[in-house]
Amino acid sequence: METATINQNMTVREIITLVPAAADIMLEYGLHCFSCSVGGVETLAEGCQMHGFDTDTLEALVEDINDAIGKAPARPQEITVTVDAARGIRDIASAEDKLDQILIITLDEQGGFCLEFQEKPLKGDIEFTHPEVSDVRIFASVLTLSRIGGATIDVREGRFKLNLPEDEGCCSNGGCDCK
Repeated sequence: METATINQNMTVREIITLVPAAADIMLEYGLHCFSCSVGGVETLAEGCQMHGFDTDTLEALVEDINDAIGKAPARPQEITVTVDAARGIRDIASAEDKLDQILIITLDEQGGFCLEFQEKPLKGDIEFTHPEVSDVRIFASVLTLSRIGGATIDVREGRFKLNLPEDEGCCSNGGCDCK
């Protein structure tokens, strides 16, 4: 299995979303990019360059963030797609004339996870389907799965939802009002 890693060409927002511990690591290096409005569009390398970091320091920062990925609790390398979600996705693909495309789980500009149509998966992406609607193919990277692995894609109140196992647990115990 491929190892989940970040690289210096990813935006700061992507890194923080995928590796929440990266915010503390960046602070240790004197970077506050994750709280800056430019952090959403600026790569880690660009942020480090703006702050006068040399190549060795940038490489050490990337290594420290990747070490944090290895220390994070392991998440299942799977996504469950409910039959309602798969059918809903197929309906949208049909309406948008994209039945020949796949969906990827990616990040939006605010750092949230979303589904996006694409021609083909990226190298190393893992495929997920529902057995009853196997023509709907959803892909996620190993790095994305290190953050949201074990989640369920469902439809609730007419909207697609990405339910993480901890979200499902709180609702089943009546501990929240996210239903």
